[in-house]
Amino acid sequence: MDPRDLETAERIRSFIDEELVEDGPTGGDPLAEDAVDSLGIEELVSYIEETFGVTFRDDEVVARNFASVPTLARVVNQKRSAARLNGG
Repeated sequence: MDPRDLETAERIRSFIDEELVEDGPTGGDPLAEDAVDSLGIEELVSYIEETFGVTFRDDEVVARNFASVPTLARVVNQKRSAARLNGG
């Protein structure tokens, strides 16, 4: 995993564990284990948009992008790179 993806994944994982998983950390990947409900996904998207300065379109909030924390971290960093390339 790219070091930047790892850092992003750690930040996302911390937010999920602290704010979205009722019974505390799952020990595994909370996204892969479906430990985050649909309302939690909405909160997660808001956190990511505010924290990382990216925007998710409705058609990007799909299961494949939220399949696991590492997958989501890659998506976030791809969006960040694209924003920098486009001057944003």
